[in-house]
Amino acid sequence: MKYSDYIEKKRRGEPGFPISYYYVTPDYHQYVMEAHWHNELEIIRVLDGRFWAHVDNVEKIMNAGDVLFVDGGCIHRGVPQNCSYECIVLDLNILRKQTQDSMEKYISPIVSAQKEINCFLKNTSSPLYASVDKLCNALRHRAPYYELTVYSTLYDIIANLYMEGYVQNKTASKHSAQREIMSILLDYIDLHYSERISLTDLAQKANMNEKYLCRIFYNYTSKTPINYINELRIEKACYDMQIKNATVTEAAISCGFNDLSYFSKVFKSVKNITPTQYKKNIKN
Repeated sequence: MKYSDYIEKKRRGEPGFPISYYYVTPDYHQYVMEAHWHNELEIIRVLDGRFWAHVDNVEKIMNAGDVLFVDGGCIHRGVPQNCSYECIVLDLNILRKQTQDSMEKYISPIVSAQKEINCFLKNTSSPLYASVDKLCNALRHRAPYYELTVYSTLYDIIANLYMEGYVQNKTASKHSAQREIMSILLDYIDLHYSERISLTDLAQKANMNEKYLCRIFYNYTSKTPINYINELRIEKACYDMQIKNATVTEAAISCGFNDLSYFSKVFKSVKNITPTQYKKNIKN
């Protein structure tokens, strides 16, 4: 199985404007950022509280105001603590203009992974930080003509990333093989979470023994594969109840739980609340 076979195929934003913006508070249906990956660039900004970000097994402790750029292809996750944060996920291909060589020579090396963005920003006085702040505000408030502001600000961000030394030549990583394995596993789970997935199934997909698989999986997610799958199912159930107005039973079945008592047990262990109470809180 090839790495490229598992590239995430989620649609970002709207047709013609492939940018997704998320404003995340403790009430958000997916407050904890589970381990995942995608080819798009992601920008995370902490608004208040503290956020433990992990990018390819490297921990970044983020406080209010901090900004982290997550380059495409990196496996990343985050654990917020009394935290509100915002995320922007975008495909940099929207900035590529085949008729404008002066722009293409800066964007293409990042998109094609010849260069990488390595930026953890704490300097709130920098031009780059000001551009990120402008981008977040434009996407959050969506004032008239905000699309024009977004595009112009993205060019400012790329220029500032270069000028401030955050765009670097791609270097070979000793973890690249493990990252490829994890990417395949995470995408397989995301596609089949509502089905029965055994440790044997995952080991066959990764072409390795179960013990070694569990060790790699824990290093990237801080969870066993089974715990990760169950927590993902609970997050999907919360989404169904909160966004799709599904009943507790409908959410349980759609996420792969056929036993409601077991669903309630797992749900409470993850959310510290029963699914029935969670559903009542949504209505209130």
